[in-house]
This record gives sequence, structure tokens and C-alpha cells, in this order.
Amino acid sequence: MNSESPWADSAQQFQQIFGQSWSQALQSFQKMDLGASAPAAPQLQFSPSKLQALQQQYLDEAKQLWAQGLQGTPEVKDRRFSGEGWASNPVAAFSAAAYLLNARTLMGLADAVESDEKTKARIRFGVEQWMAAMAPSNFLAFNAEAQKKAIETKGESIAKGMQNLLHDITQGHVSMTDESLFEVGRNVATTEGAVVFENELFQLLEYKPLTAKVYERPFLLVPPCINKFYIL
Repeated sequence: MNSESPWADSAQQFQQIFGQSWSQALQSFQKMDLGASAPAAPQLQFSPSKLQALQQQYLDEAKQLWAQGLQGTPEVKDRRFSGEGWASNPVAAFSAAAYLLNARTLMGLADAVESDEKTKARIRFGVEQWMAAMAPSNFLAFNAEAQKKAIETKGESIAKGMQNLLHDITQGHVSMTDESLFEVGRNVATTEGAVVFENELFQLLEYKPLTAKVYERPFLLVPPCINKFYIL
């Protein structure tokens, strides 16, 4: 028996998997939609030197990851994958490590784009959001901790999750907190208002006075940008 045969097969699989990943990542960037403000934007251009260095770094790290996967469980340094379930599951650990490698590479591609700072910032933001959404921890099929919990609870955790999903679908929005704690007139107010100014960054709302007399100087409230400004 040829002792090099298993390694040769693994090397071939490595070339197929990570070679395709690199090509797909580059194609995705070149076809990226920059939004309504740049409808006629050309395909993105990259710094050749940065692109070459990034590709070589990706292949080197991918080879190391592949070797670690063949020898056992790859080491993953990310709090999202720090649970025991990830460390004890070689397949889950490998998927997490491969995800982190791809995330670093995509962020490197974003930094290698030759464009103005506004476009580069927009691309970087989009990549960050997309990579966060695609984390293995967000999917039951790849989340080792969720799978471990499902086994420990004999499926009860999945059943509760499905109940929460059906509840959110029924009410038409995702539940972020216990909505039964909020009551109009007690701890929630509804005040008539109108948008008196807006630009691409914010809307200025003017609320209708509820008293006969008001102060000459209006009270300006600026909520955190992450909040819905209609709910203060």
C-alpha cells in the first residue's frame, strides 16, 4: 500500500475546496453592488501586490488548517466558538476555523480595493455584516453548542426554539424583549409628530405639544443611532 496515497487524496481535496473558495470570494467582490448612490460603478479594482500577498497568505494558512484538521481538532480563538462543544467536535472546530480564515481573507480583500475612502468603508461595512451573519454559530447544522444542548435536553431546546419562531411569525416581528411589560399610558407614550427635516443621516421629528403653553426653546433629544428614533 502506498503510504502517500491518503495525503495525496487530502491534498487534492484541499486544492479543490480552498482554490474554489478563493475564486468565489474574488468574483463576489468584483460583482459587489455598491448601492443606489453608485449605480454606474465599474467592477472593483485591487492592488496587484496586495492581492498576490493576500492570496499566498490565504493558501499558506489554509494548508496549515488542513494539516491540523487531519491531525485532530484545529485551535479556534474566537469567543463565539469557545464553548466545550466546539473544542470536542473536530468537524465543528474545523468549520469554525475555516470560517475565521475566510472572514480574515474577505476583510483583507476589502482593504485591498483601490477606490475612494467612502466606497472602501461601505465595502468593509458590508463584508463585516455579511460575515457576522454567516458565522457557523448562527446555524443549527454547524453550531456544536446548540447540538450539544439539544442532546442534553432530549430535543426540548429545539422545540422551544421552534415555539419562539412560530410566535415571532404570528406577531409579525422578532421578539427582542418581554413586550407584556410595556403599557401605553403607563410606561410608553404615543405622541403625534411630523418630520420637519431629513437628510441621508437622520430625520428631525417635531412632536405636537400636549399643553397650552410650551417653552420658547425646544427640547432636543438625540437617541443612540442604533435605536429606532421613532421609539425614544
